[in-house]
Formats: sequence, C-alpha cells, structure tokens
Amino acid sequence: MPAMTRMLIATLVLAGTATVPNAGNAHASAPSFCGELGGNWDGQYCHTSVTSERNAVRDIKVAVPDDLVDNPTTGPAIRDYLRTLVNNWKTANAHMAADSYGEENFEVFRHANLLSAVFHEDYHADGPQPNNAYRTFTFDMAAGRRVQLADLTTSNPLTAIPPLAAPFIDTALNQAPPPHDPGTYPFILDRWTPDKVYSGAYKAWALTPDELIIYMPDYPVGHDEPINFSPGLPQWYMDGGTVQAHIPLSALGSVLRV
Repeated sequence: MPAMTRMLIATLVLAGTATVPNAGNAHASAPSFCGELGGNWDGQYCHTSVTSERNAVRDIKVAVPDDLVDNPTTGPAIRDYLRTLVNNWKTANAHMAADSYGEENFEVFRHANLLSAVFHEDYHADGPQPNNAYRTFTFDMAAGRRVQLADLTTSNPLTAIPPLAAPFIDTALNQAPPPHDPGTYPFILDRWTPDKVYSGAYKAWALTPDELIIYMPDYPVGHDEPINFSPGLPQWYMDGGTVQAHIPLSALGSVLRV
C-alpha cells in the first residue's frame, strides 16, 4: 500500500466523541446479539477470532450500539450490517497467510426526529497499514423508517448539494492528509463531485444538529477514474474517509426539507 496511507490514518478520528458501549452502560441486548455473531462480549466489544487454513489469525472486534440493535426502527438494518461485516471478515481470512484484524466503532448523531449512526471500519488486510471505511444509516425515529439523502432534499441531492457545499468541501480537501498545497491534484473539487469515484457518490453521510457530514470516499479507492485523467501523474490510493466535509445546514437551507 502506498506510503501516503500512513498519513491517512489521521482520518480515524471522527468529528465528535465516539459512542462505544462500556461495561457500565451495556444492557442484555449487546451480549445477546454478540452471541448471535459467534463472539464473546468483553464489556466494550464483541470479540471473536478465526484461523485460516494457513494458521493466520484474524482478530475481530465490533462495538454494538446497544440502544439501537433492539429498536424496531433501527434494529433490523444495523443487525444485518453487523452480521454481514463479521461474516465477511471471517470469510476473508480463509486463505490469509499473515495475522490480521478487523475493528468497528460507531458514533450516533441526532437532529430533531432524525438519528444518524456512523460505523467506522478499520481493518488490516494484506498490507502493513489499515484500511478504513464508513457505513452510515439515518432513521426517522418518529415515522419509524430509514431515510436516504434524497428524502431530505427538495430535488436530487447529487445535483442540488454540490454547488452549495462547494466552499466547505474545498476547505475539507485543503485540510485532508497528507499535507499538500491547496488546489493540487487529486485534492481538487472537480475530482470529488458525486459522479466521481473519490466522492463515494455521497453514500456515507450523517446529519448532526447543525451540519451535514459527508465521508469521502466511503470505502478505499485504488485509483482515480478515468485512469488517464491526468497522464503522467501518480495514481493515488484514497482511504475511506480521507475527506470529511462538514457542511452547515444553514448553507443548504434552500434545498433541505429538515
């Protein structure tokens, strides 16, 4: 994995205080669901490990949002997500030759009746450095349903948001690791619009009391597309969440329903 990935690890810290269950707050649902995942609840994480056919051990730890896994609105989607994540990490280890790990943490934001849950995946695969990814879910707790970004805007969010959010995304691009001169490739606005691969098509987002946060890309991206966009320039690896744009809701007021 390219050397710049070491600097991208700085993106691991989320915008606010991470919400991770602890021994004092855990109710019965977290240990019970952990058992369904085939793990052991240690008071903070659901922990398990698997050994490959080549005797490589993958250590797996997932934080469980105790208040959400049994909630009728949030539970089905979050349980399915965590089951799939753990199973995928177990399956991926089947032929591994080196020890590895997968760890998930989460953060919860609230805006009126809306609740956003942001899951951060940190996993070591074949290289010496972690990969990071973000999966997000937003629910209307009053209506009892999951909502998409399109539900929150008066028109297509992938065309309505970019012109209003451009100054804030540009700021996030300038601040993204590794340190770089503002406006230099690939940290230029044109390569991070929703139709470009680095943006993750705005799949990972959360609504806070006063901001829309977009995590770009949502999953690691190996190179820009089209590959020949800038002939002669190196192809960049982008870790998940390399750019985290914090867009004030006040700037989006003309297109928001909330």
